Amino acid sequence: MNICFTSTFEGTFEDFNNMMEKIRAEFPGITDPSEPTESAELSYDKEGWCKVITLANVIDFDKMQKAMSASWVVDWDKQYNNTDVVYKLEKIN
Repeated sequence: MNICFTSTFEGTFEDFNNMMEKIRAEFPGITDPSEPTESAELSYDKEGWCKVITLANVIDFDKMQKAMSASWVVDWDKQYNNTDVVYKLEKIN
């Protein structure tokens, strides 16, 4: 299932990418490896804050939930005041 999620937090795009690398290493197989996950930084009007949009083809939602609720991920969310909003995407013909 294709998903889109936005992450809004106090930090940098590099902070986000570092955390995503750790999540991918700890929880391999969340996404379809034949369809790379793409993230991009969006402009945001709060100084010191960052907004990122990510598109991915998730093949293991249980593993994604475990990753998002892992204590060290929750700690990162608190440290950076992160808010994630997740959307399921469907193709429209």
